[in-house]
Amino acid sequence: MMSTAKYLLGLWVVFWVVAAQAEPVPLPDLATLLRQRLEVDPATQQPLPIVKDHFHSAELLRQFYAQRDYRPAWLNAAGPLPAAGDLLEAINKAQQEGLRPADYYATELDKRLNRSRHPGTTLTADQWLELEVLLSKAWLTYSSQLLAGRLNPAALDPYWGVPARSRDLVKTLQEALESGRIDESLQVLSPPNPAYDRLRTALAQYRALEQQGGWPQLEAGPKLQFGMRDPRVAVLRARLQAGGDLAPAVVESSASADKSNAGKEENRYDEAVVQAVRRFQKRHGLPADGAVGAATLAALNVPVTARIRQLELNMERWRWLPEELGQRHIMVNITDFTLSVVENGQQVMSAKVIVGRTERPTPVLTATMSYLVMSPDWNVPPTIALEDKLPVLQKNAYALAKQNIRVFSPAGREIDPGQVNWHKVNTSNFAYQFRQDPGPRNALGRIKFIFPNAYSVYLHDTPSRGLFNSTARTFSSGCVRISNPIDLAEYLLKDNPHWNRAAIESASQGKKQRTVPLREQIPVHLFYLTAWVDEDNTVNFRNDIYERDRLLVKALYPGAIAKQKA
Repeated sequence: MMSTAKYLLGLWVVFWVVAAQAEPVPLPDLATLLRQRLEVDPATQQPLPIVKDHFHSAELLRQFYAQRDYRPAWLNAAGPLPAAGDLLEAINKAQQEGLRPADYYATELDKRLNRSRHPGTTLTADQWLELEVLLSKAWLTYSSQLLAGRLNPAALDPYWGVPARSRDLVKTLQEALESGRIDESLQVLSPPNPAYDRLRTALAQYRALEQQGGWPQLEAGPKLQFGMRDPRVAVLRARLQAGGDLAPAVVESSASADKSNAGKEENRYDEAVVQAVRRFQKRHGLPADGAVGAATLAALNVPVTARIRQLELNMERWRWLPEELGQRHIMVNITDFTLSVVENGQQVMSAKVIVGRTERPTPVLTATMSYLVMSPDWNVPPTIALEDKLPVLQKNAYALAKQNIRVFSPAGREIDPGQVNWHKVNTSNFAYQFRQDPGPRNALGRIKFIFPNAYSVYLHDTPSRGLFNSTARTFSSGCVRISNPIDLAEYLLKDNPHWNRAAIESASQGKKQRTVPLREQIPVHLFYLTAWVDEDNTVNFRNDIYERDRLLVKALYPGAIAKQKA
């Protein structure tokens, strides 16, 4: 009898414990609360205490729960499901993507999840509701920023013409919860391009370097070059070793090693240092002369923290770029002044380019090249006509004739420029058209490559060939000038037997322009990347020629800007 009583008592205790654990989350009540809080007009709803921040995916949150008939996704009668812990673990790895766990409520989630799992803790229905909603908010925010970035680039930069990547995130979240693959559901949203993966690896390496103290700073002084002996060379060696440009020095293990002489050798600017400096200069877009002048010194002294920030900014830019660049595509990196033609992930052609001046920057865009124009006319754009050509005409009405530029009325009739009082022409009444005939002095050179876009920019040749010898090539009015247009035309027309190299060269030196459609159109991407990693894992940095990095830092890290000013 006694043993039966003990057995019944034990069953009662087990029942009481299970009931106590299940009691805080009455599912019908939680679903009802979700409906009450979310199924309302956005203008009049009373948000949950934890939903008072500017949650940009609020509509997605409503859609998600509406499709579930407001059933909770992360909780059941026993408390948080394993998916909740998986989400927190994934969020805590956000730094690997150049993002911040704090933006996805990592600390708050950790505190609330720990509390919900603590034995004897009883949460109110509202507290469970807040945890449920916060988990969904965290996934939706993190996923949307992995997919398309933290910022809308079009709102930040008027010279941005790339459509955002998109995905049905509500469907993706539902599928992730059903499969239990929370971490994988987030991983697949980051940019699929290997270039992004290499930036992620470089970011981890530079953060490890930061933890080790970064690299030393070189003092100002005379230019360092081959054959010199200077105490600063030892610091230079350490700097180059830290950045991976110079192999670590081999330490002499013999007891008879001349330590003092070894110290003197550290101060000598030898051939190994020359080659290491050249490697550094190449990956920073500097003239690779192997000497440390002012520009190289400035680049060497950029702290590792700034380079980490630069890597993070460019990972953000990759999240703004297309999902697929195209099996065959043309890519121009504006900051590097280079063009690459890529087939199946391999570069098959490259060229130097000239891009827009600071006041007339080349836009970032994605478009499709559809045709070429041989021996093109140049219809002078209105901005250039007003700002560059009108002042010339006001000094000499026939000055443009020397450049083979003719003047046309608004109706398209050619007029004598000497019959116009150009001093009375201004922005408000300018209605003329300027057209430069084909020829060796034509501003577009021999060929232009057209990919229709909102900015009316294109690739083209140029008669000013000497400008390609400059390291920083910001000389155009926004269009991109290419160093080897005949090579590019030959590549693009290789599937057309009527257009071999000889035919291209002949047509590009004609007196009338000729339009040649491409049999296979090709995507063109004008990008602005100030940091990237080559396939051989060389980390490259470039100057922020249009101060777009600065604009991005100001938007993403306003506290950092305030700290710099202080």
